[in-house]
Amino acid sequence: MDGKYEYEEQYFRMTLEIINLTKSFGSFLLGPLNLTIDPGITVILGPTGSGKTTLINLIAGILSPDTGHIVQDGIDITNTSIESRKVGYVFHDSALFPHFSVHQNIIFGLTRKEAKNQERTRVIRQVIEDLAIDHLLDRKIDGLSGGELQKISLAQVLVTSPRLILLDEPLSHLDPPTRDRLRIELRSILRKQRVPVIYVTHFEDDIYALADSISILNNGKQEGPRSLKQLFNNSQSKSSFLSEVTSGANYISGQVIKSENGLTSFKVGSHIFSTLGKFSIGTEIGVILRREDIILTKEKIKTSARNMILVQVAQIIHMSNLVDIRLRIDGLELVSRITKSAMEELEIKLNDFIYVVFKASAPHVVREEK
Repeated sequence: MDGKYEYEEQYFRMTLEIINLTKSFGSFLLGPLNLTIDPGITVILGPTGSGKTTLINLIAGILSPDTGHIVQDGIDITNTSIESRKVGYVFHDSALFPHFSVHQNIIFGLTRKEAKNQERTRVIRQVIEDLAIDHLLDRKIDGLSGGELQKISLAQVLVTSPRLILLDEPLSHLDPPTRDRLRIELRSILRKQRVPVIYVTHFEDDIYALADSISILNNGKQEGPRSLKQLFNNSQSKSSFLSEVTSGANYISGQVIKSENGLTSFKVGSHIFSTLGKFSIGTEIGVILRREDIILTKEKIKTSARNMILVQVAQIIHMSNLVDIRLRIDGLELVSRITKSAMEELEIKLNDFIYVVFKASAPHVVREEK
């Protein structure tokens, strides 16, 4: 799951290259940035004011760079018009027309001739089906939920068959339950397009749920790109911002081998874990597991918790009153966060073998791929 999506050969040339790109506003300088964005979802992560929106506005042609080049599918588009870039842009706020119906909003970006073209009609129908919004087509925009509005904004982009998709924090205004639900749907829909996707966010969970690769922007400067595996396995190379953002969770991915009665077992290497929920056998799922939800014990214990494995202490990181214990076994790496007094009571030392215990309710599924 951490590698690039396997696309058909005809899609491999769809790439975006950012070469020595800079843009300044007063004392703020973005760049120089160098990135290659391949088909799949690249999450641009950074705090407010780091230059994320500026970057995608440069790519879209809304802004012009001070220096550098933007190359799309081998063609320099740095100075080309917005219309000729074949870029779809889903804005932070949905830019929809309240006096139009949902269907009229969806096809707004198409000419009358395009909207009636047989192949384009098929694409429109497929997008509506994928987003499950067919029941909304005749409704006006007023009165729709935030999640529905963002789906319509995405549909408006997808029906034009862009060769690059930009999304500027599209879920940030949604309530947490809606945001969590749409994340999983969004990954499946975006990857189906088989084009480069740049998703801008400051939410930690967007990394786990959406990213094929991650690039960090902090105060206009670039880190990455990295895969999810690189992000969590190279803790010593993290910036203070990245460490802060990803400090609360482990990311684990594996294949579902059993799912019944609301309990799912999934295999990670030679280990089998349990989580709540129902998933199809063979599905690849990704879960986040908070460090504080991992219990450590020197001996095997009787417990209602369904997950227990023996691991080795690989690193001990002291932080004021807390301690992060980095644990490894057979290529699997987890981090548990405990108090200093708990570490002293357990007498945990480097290279010790210790049991990791956590409930089936602890892992939270954030991505699902069939």
